[in-house]
Amino acid sequence: MEITYEGYDITDWAQVRKCVSRDTAGNRCDSLDITFENAAGWYNLGPKEDDQIIVSHNGYDTGVMFANTILPEDGRFRILASSLPCAARVKAYQSFIDKSIEEIMRTCAMSSSMGFQIFGIDKNTIIPYIQRENESCAAFLYRLLQMEGAMLKCVNGIYTAIGIEYAQALDPHQTIEVMADQPGVEYRRNGQAHRMLTVKTPYGSAAAEDLSVPINHNDIIRSNLPARNDIQAGRWARNILLDENRKCEKLIVQSTFNPGFTAMTRIDIEGNTDASGEWLIQDAEHDFIELKSTMTAHRCVASIQ
Repeated sequence: MEITYEGYDITDWAQVRKCVSRDTAGNRCDSLDITFENAAGWYNLGPKEDDQIIVSHNGYDTGVMFANTILPEDGRFRILASSLPCAARVKAYQSFIDKSIEEIMRTCAMSSSMGFQIFGIDKNTIIPYIQRENESCAAFLYRLLQMEGAMLKCVNGIYTAIGIEYAQALDPHQTIEVMADQPGVEYRRNGQAHRMLTVKTPYGSAAAEDLSVPINHNDIIRSNLPARNDIQAGRWARNILLDENRKCEKLIVQSTFNPGFTAMTRIDIEGNTDASGEWLIQDAEHDFIELKSTMTAHRCVASIQ
């Protein structure tokens, strides 16, 4: 395990007792929980908020993490860090009128002292109107991108939009065999999928269907979204239905340290269980001391119209 703190390699000096990172996409940012021995040495170093720390091991690295909580405890020094700097957590109101997704992300990135990048959705899509409602930039972008069919991932000081359909269509990063009664594997069905989702506002209305679900099965209407025309309502209906239905199946796999477990990565599952098929990793936890990894994935869905 290698540790870089504020640009300096402190691997040989640091005495690490605990080190767990979480790699995730959606409404939570990546995080790092690391505890050091030698508290006195850390006091002399003078760590502070937004100090940058990177942990890497066996081909995996956390990306830049920003310290946000520093806890001396029992002769040790614990640092909680996340992939968002402090500026990105400030809440505010802000309106956007006839702005593209790219323009909105650029504005939020500048406010957060971060960069941005977009994969798998049209960056030029115009949003007629949307409001940031006393939210952090990250929370606002997550809400917008979810309607636009993407997940938000914050890594290396960059807001990253990753299209769900785009990620689902990528080649699998790895294939995992899962057999019945295999230890460290949990397959869950989380409720029932929706056949139809309708977005309906005073300005526009449209519906989307999941053809793999029985007719009239858990149909829902969303009337609280700022869709300004039928085209936008239809796009949002398809994207929200996709995100809702893929969450109905969850797969949790525990393994030895696996650097291939990263959020928004495609994997294939083989074996003699209902979990066989194509999955998209939602989050992964890596323990650098115990050398263990745990990933949580959602089933890929390709039946939305």
